[in-house]
Amino acid sequence: MFEHITASEIAGYGVGALLLSATLSAPKIDSFISSSQRSSLGMCKRCGDLKLVACFKCKGYGLIKEGGPFNFVPIVGESMGFGGKSKSSSNSSCSNCRGRGHFPCPQCSTSKSSKT
Repeated sequence: MFEHITASEIAGYGVGALLLSATLSAPKIDSFISSSQRSSLGMCKRCGDLKLVACFKCKGYGLIKEGGPFNFVPIVGESMGFGGKSKSSSNSSCSNCRGRGHFPCPQCSTSKSSKT
């Protein structure tokens, strides 16, 4: 099965696998580094002294798109306006954060109440 594969192809598969794993692990590594930098500066590890944390469901927008993550909606009839946007709103307010897009930071609020 693999008798016609060359060393260059094997190296290409190895580099591709390495790049894929680096791409998938980058957000976790970035989160770890930013958390350690915040703690070394004496800031809140979670929000960086902003006192607000983005909603995990709507990613801080306050709206949830009905069409999914990439918002693929088929164009049917004349219900679509110029630019591919629907005339009727296909966004709904996030029920998790009630449309605000953020919450008060739980770590800052507990540390504030423990200081007083």
